[in-house]
Amino acid sequence: MSKTNELEEIQQTLQQIFLNNLNFLKQNNKNLYERLVAFEKLNIENYSIEFIDNRFELIDIKNKTSFYNKDPFIDAKNRVNNFEFSNAFSLIKLEPYEKRNHYENEINAYLYINDFINNFANTSTEINKFVFIGTLLGVHINDFHNSINSKSYLIIESNIEIFRLSMFMTDYTTLAKSSKLFFAIAEDEFNFQKIVNDFLEYKEEFNNLIHYELGDESNRAIIDRLSLQFTQSSQMRYPFSEYLISLKRGFKYFLESKNKIINLSKNYDFLEKKKVLFLGAGVSLARNIEWLYTNQNKFVIVASSAVLKHLQILDIVPDIIILIDGQKDCMLDQFNIKKSMYENSTILCSIKIDEDLYEIIKDSNVFFMQNSLELFRDFGFLSGVTVGDIGTDILLRLGAKELYLLGVDASLDSKTGKTHIGTHRSSRKINLNNNSNSINFQNNIIYVKGNLQKTVPTFMEYTEMIEHLSHKLQFLDKSYNIYNLSDGAYFRNTTPLEIKNLPLENSADIDKIMLKDFLLSSLKQINKQQLNALDIKEIQKERKILKKLSSFNKIEDFLKNFKNLEKTISYSIVINILDNYFKLILPYYTFLKNKPDANEILNAQLNKILNDFNSIYDKISNKI
Repeated sequence: MSKTNELEEIQQTLQQIFLNNLNFLKQNNKNLYERLVAFEKLNIENYSIEFIDNRFELIDIKNKTSFYNKDPFIDAKNRVNNFEFSNAFSLIKLEPYEKRNHYENEINAYLYINDFINNFANTSTEINKFVFIGTLLGVHINDFHNSINSKSYLIIESNIEIFRLSMFMTDYTTLAKSSKLFFAIAEDEFNFQKIVNDFLEYKEEFNNLIHYELGDESNRAIIDRLSLQFTQSSQMRYPFSEYLISLKRGFKYFLESKNKIINLSKNYDFLEKKKVLFLGAGVSLARNIEWLYTNQNKFVIVASSAVLKHLQILDIVPDIIILIDGQKDCMLDQFNIKKSMYENSTILCSIKIDEDLYEIIKDSNVFFMQNSLELFRDFGFLSGVTVGDIGTDILLRLGAKELYLLGVDASLDSKTGKTHIGTHRSSRKINLNNNSNSINFQNNIIYVKGNLQKTVPTFMEYTEMIEHLSHKLQFLDKSYNIYNLSDGAYFRNTTPLEIKNLPLENSADIDKIMLKDFLLSSLKQINKQQLNALDIKEIQKERKILKKLSSFNKIEDFLKNFKNLEKTISYSIVINILDNYFKLILPYYTFLKNKPDANEILNAQLNKILNDFNSIYDKISNKI
């Protein structure tokens, strides 16, 4: 065969591979298909495939540089042969958690995970999820698939033209015959995160070790993006055991307390014509505490419970206290103050507050709010990252239209590195020059847009709170005025305002006694006082679900029937909590699946959880 005929045959083969891929995308990924067709019409050519010295090469036309400098097929074999199993994102812990008994005598997610980790020795590793970071011509993608045959692949390429060229040399249809494919091609941040989440949600039981291959050094930054997103999606950030606590304590407080649970599914106008000042535990509060003392009667003072000790320094008694955290030691420490600091305040607290703390405040003006799950449907529940964004959301629902934020910093102090006001239990100083190459959600420092400064240092953990709050605020109409007085992070749709420029000379003092009576009267109007027929029906439904699930002795039968129930039942607290349990635990279970201990551990844990559920609903039924 002549050289010319050989090249023509190669071209025909490449063209056929491309058309097969294009047709596959047309049928299975219409959005990507349409973007590829639109790109082709632009007649842009920054890269090309060239046949040089009897091998293919990917060429950067503008810079006249090549990506491979060797035969791509040899490169692919080298990649597979030299692949390091350490090239993986670990979505599970491989070493046991230190003892963390957050709630005494309660199911503990940390200990449940340790049950599996303690049996990890000599466990063989299977690759079930794999990420290709950068495609180049994609030849190595087929070779990796032939070697590992992963159940799913996430294929990332930031340049749509390079991906299009890979479609000539990579048979993506072959991968798709036995694996699920997820393409993140030249996506913006929102769509990138959505596709990665879809990848994670597919066969979640394999979210343990996700291996990857870096196509080219120019894509290395994507590793950090993925690492951060995987960390943010971790079930341990709010594990199933937290929902169990909310369920157990929520019903206990509903049945025992005088004011019960308020309805947060609607927006009200209670605070509409009032200046509302929300206090967080950021350093900005400490710097302006004397101003607050002088002007406290100009505002409805709303304090997160974390600032009570600091307010006690100048006897500033808040009108409303927001109490979210359920941790015992932390919360008892926050209320280790004079009773006068809270006994006449309106206390809005999560249904998961510690039982010892409840005993301290139960005779005060306490109203509960559903936290993370709905005990009562269509009654609203709190969701968020910190008391800063959750508290702001609560105040907006109660009608605050002139809202001032102070101490809701979501940042470190840019001069001292302090994290919180000095009286806060978690207050510490951070070395702002300490840069780390590894991703640590709670300790890595990054810089974000500042409220009163150009940029401010913060933790990655806080960036999610910033986004969460900004998202809530960006859809408010022009009738809302949110003023950020803090020298911290900027939030969208807020007005940065230095305290010295806040005019209060003509603002009348608020009659705090009348305010207290008004708040109590208003909240009682939206307060659920007793179980109705629908509530009782829902409780009976949950008990039937528990009875059905308890009838399955084999793990395989339990999981199969659980999935069927999940599909057929529109809403169930039991199923939702168990779903969170499985999302957390099954990656550990599948990692250990080839060992006989795996089924035994899973079975024992499920029995304990079902017993806990039955105990909760038995107590409720006995009081109906």
